[in-house]
Amino acid sequence: MFSKKLKYRFYILFLIVFAIYSCNEKKETVIQISKESILNYSNYLKIKETQSGVLIDISHPNRKNKNYRYFIAKTQTEKTPTGYLRINKEKMSFLVFSATHIGMLEKLNQVSKIKGTCSKKLIHSNTVVQKIETGEIKDFGNEGITSFEQIIQLKPNIIVYSGFSPEFSRTKELEKMNIIPIPNFDWQETHPLGKSEWILFFGYLTGTEDLAKKHFKEVKNNYLNLCKTAQVAKVSPTVLMGSKIGDYWYGPAGNSYGAQLLSDAKTNYIYKNTKGTASIEYSLEKVFSDAENADFWINPGFSTYRLLEMNNSKASFFKAFQTKKVFCYTNNPNKFWELNGVHPDWVLSDLIQLFHPELNLNQPMHFYKAIE
Repeated sequence: MFSKKLKYRFYILFLIVFAIYSCNEKKETVIQISKESILNYSNYLKIKETQSGVLIDISHPNRKNKNYRYFIAKTQTEKTPTGYLRINKEKMSFLVFSATHIGMLEKLNQVSKIKGTCSKKLIHSNTVVQKIETGEIKDFGNEGITSFEQIIQLKPNIIVYSGFSPEFSRTKELEKMNIIPIPNFDWQETHPLGKSEWILFFGYLTGTEDLAKKHFKEVKNNYLNLCKTAQVAKVSPTVLMGSKIGDYWYGPAGNSYGAQLLSDAKTNYIYKNTKGTASIEYSLEKVFSDAENADFWINPGFSTYRLLEMNNSKASFFKAFQTKKVFCYTNNPNKFWELNGVHPDWVLSDLIQLFHPELNLNQPMHFYKAIE
């Protein structure tokens, strides 16, 4: 028979062993999630680092409570959190259907992971164009008519698409074959740095997150310093941005990406007080009434005054047209669309030099030039 004292010692020992075992089990099954995303500017992308891996959360800009969740585990033994789709970044390969995505992957030295992309006609990167011409990268043209059979043949790990349509075609079927379509809403971001933060999305998918973080930090610091420089300017010129498409005028709304750029460049954007994060739609008569005397006209959609006037018969009546203060990126649109997300600091630098030449930035013009 055990003494009461010995029984007590066995009981205490049992509790200690049970507690240790329980703690060890808890560490293996509970994922410690950081409270905050490591991103600070994006409205639609959240990235959280945990002890077990990385959580990527994407929210749909126009569909309430529609979210896409992905998990990149640190090791193969880590369990996937409930509600997340597991991504294996080993031997990663992509189909990417936006020039902006190409720009970000090229910045991270990951072009070799691209198996297919949008039309060659839309691409600035010489490396990608050459790979398309040699057959190393498949030219899919318009993502809306992507061939399901061709996707299966290429067997990419990830399809990154721009999310214009509700879902990528045949998503469920693709996921069953370990091909994961992921929407990218960088084009819906309202702050230039929010769009630029999406490079971290590609960084974590390819294991180059440190390079992505380094690049974004440099871009952010440069962008914010340029903002401070612009505020030194003594004047805020009035600016009209946008162009006539069909019978209406389209330009950025007051809470949009474009409006933010004009604000950071210290200008008085004609429609800065309009609501919305996308585009405004006005009659030509209203725009002429509001912006006839604007000092500058940005992004008219054409590279020459002749083409601009052919598209808009009232164009020549705007003060900016008459004083030759109309500027656009149409001299090289592919470069702009591929790199404006990678380098929003370059865009801001261009604009400040257009609007405030007296500040003498003395930096190269990357995208903008006067139309001819």
